Amino acid sequence: DADYTLTSLRSPRHHVWSQFAMCKYSDWGMRVTAKTSFPRTGDGYKDDELDFDSWLDHFTENNQSTYYKCYHPANFQTRALTSDRRYVGSGRGGFNPNITLAMDTYNNLDFVALVEFTHESQCMLYHRLGNTAPAAAISYLSNSCHCQEEEKDTDNNRNGMIHVVHHNKGKRSTLRNLPPATLSKVEYLTSADVQIYTAALRNFIGEMAWLESALGRRVLCPDVLERWEPELAYLDGGTFNITQLYQDAVMW
Repeated sequence: DADYTLTSLRSPRHHVWSQFAMCKYSDWGMRVTAKTSFPRTGDGYKDDELDFDSWLDHFTENNQSTYYKCYHPANFQTRALTSDRRYVGSGRGGFNPNITLAMDTYNNLDFVALVEFTHESQCMLYHRLGNTAPAAAISYLSNSCHCQEEEKDTDNNRNGMIHVVHHNKGKRSTLRNLPPATLSKVEYLTSADVQIYTAALRNFIGEMAWLESALGRRVLCPDVLERWEPELAYLDGGTFNITQLYQDAVMW
């Protein structure tokens, strides 16, 4: 019954890693997995890769209903868009959700943010709220939503709002360099999520082109595209190019 319904989606590859890191390192994750066989060989960089791969094996080999009392990563986001359950972390309700139903849910939402583009999503939302936006949102839209060289305090303010850090360990800036065998397991577990996210990303880029036209300035900056282009290239069977998608949207 809400007047405005919204959610956020995340690159499935990065979402699965985030779930693993949350289970392994957050206070909540360590508490709920304490009496399970959740893989913990150590806290090092390579330890995380080994544990991540073992964690994925648990789900890819057996599609287990057991989930270490934390998260079941199989098509998590699509299940959330289709399930009538309040909580989908356990995986109850099946692992192959209806894509058509998921897209219907997505299309019926008023707004969908993308985690990889949190700042840009904020700009879009604040612009769409128009005169109903709070004063702070209007100020953010005016002062932070552009690609000109920003003053230090504005840039720091923008970056400070990007992500809430729940834990420090397990963080890494790139995932594309994980072993191919590990990444193939993620792909297997997120086949539905990839479809939804790719569609959402395409729509988002089109909306960003519209926003920039409405504002008369660029909002999705070259350095952001440069950062995410190689990380998101795994989409569309490894052929996705977000920079080209943006350029096509702007030219159109």
